Amino acid sequence: MVCSIAVIFGGCAKKQTGPQIVYVPAPPPAAAPSQSGGSMVVRAPAPAVPREVPPEPVLIQPREPAPEHHSHHRRPESKAPAQKPAAVVPALKSGISSGQATKLESRVVKLQQDIEKRIDTLSREWLSPAQRGTLEGARGFLQSSQRALKASDLQRAYNLAHKADLLVVSLEPSQ
Repeated sequence: MVCSIAVIFGGCAKKQTGPQIVYVPAPPPAAAPSQSGGSMVVRAPAPAVPREVPPEPVLIQPREPAPEHHSHHRRPESKAPAQKPAAVVPALKSGISSGQATKLESRVVKLQQDIEKRIDTLSREWLSPAQRGTLEGARGFLQSSQRALKASDLQRAYNLAHKADLLVVSLEPSQ
């Protein structure tokens, strides 16, 4: 009787169980012996990379108490922090000589005058709404170019006039 109770609770010594799956980390690859004298090369493992970067601390400024709203009390004067004066940034110098600047200025003026005449000619012709929009864009670039020229920004004036010229060329009939 004792044996039967032991068999019931303890199980049979030849108890057959199904296969079990056990996950085991893969062994490190074996180091191959080097060519020189049978010595082994051992490599250090790569350093661990932190998975989370801790957030930067946030400094919380204490709030000043709200001023009381009694009419017979004076408001405390605000203590605004003194601001540093803004740094003075020197103007960029042009990389062209005065002779080159004169030539570029005359070239820009000539281009602007030519574009203005061509815009006037095109504005009298029949144009689709899309073409009218392109013509207005050219007119806008021309005006911006003229403003840049007055401000002595020659390179910008030339670039804007060139854009206006490209738009006008796209509207002109091919010859």
